Amino acid sequence: MAALWIYSAAVLHPARILRGAGLLPAEVDGDLPLPTSRPGLGPRFSRRPDLPVLRSEPSAHDDLVTGFDRFAELYPALVMPFSRPLFDEMLALMRGFLPSNARVLDAGCGPGTEARRVARLVPEGEVVGVDLAAGMVRAAHRAARAEGLESCAFVQADVGDLPGEFEGAFDVVYSCLAHHHYPDPPAATASVLRCLRPAGVYLVLDPGPAHYARLMAPLGRWADPGWIGFEDPDGFRRLFAEAGFARTAWVQLLPGFGVATAQKDGSGMS
Repeated sequence: MAALWIYSAAVLHPARILRGAGLLPAEVDGDLPLPTSRPGLGPRFSRRPDLPVLRSEPSAHDDLVTGFDRFAELYPALVMPFSRPLFDEMLALMRGFLPSNARVLDAGCGPGTEARRVARLVPEGEVVGVDLAAGMVRAAHRAARAEGLESCAFVQADVGDLPGEFEGAFDVVYSCLAHHHYPDPPAATASVLRCLRPAGVYLVLDPGPAHYARLMAPLGRWADPGWIGFEDPDGFRRLFAEAGFARTAWVQLLPGFGVATAQKDGSGMS
């Protein structure tokens, strides 16, 4: 955590100042998602009884999230100084795909910090957060209700095996600093694609440049519970294309980090 906070103070925040001054433009490689003028899908899952949805059966990957269960309540305070400037930049990109009634899926929502921010941008829609750690799902639900956000729902699920009822159910899916925890990235990508409506958009915030991923890998392996591995920008685009996404791109946001974007084919748009 100390290393992340130092990096945020020494690199990320100064870079954001340069970005605001127009001195550090975002670099785009590939084809960004195309905007649509259609309305969002609106609320559905948050209309259920006011409880988080927990798994009745264990997952094959439960061992990867035991550390997150233990620190669910403390996690926001530990991570937010680092994650917030990155997610601020991601939100600036996401806004163009978020009508006020969008239905959004947060894949790997943790304690729901980002889900609550997105929920305020879609007051006529909803945000569904999924996480494999039951402690995170409970913490996210409590925090959303404490802030009076009833348009959020939280579900314990493996991103690589999302519930069948999610099929075609979301306008936008995003992942914030969680992709490097996915034990089976191709399965997770295919699962997300299945859950998007035609022309739906997927955005993944994570470390990206190949040299940075190599530099950070030892720290991730040693200090990050459940760390699996980083993708580089070409790896993300290849992963998305192989899953069947129609458009893929990498947007370099701040030093060491970017957003991989993908868009589902819009044929049969509904």
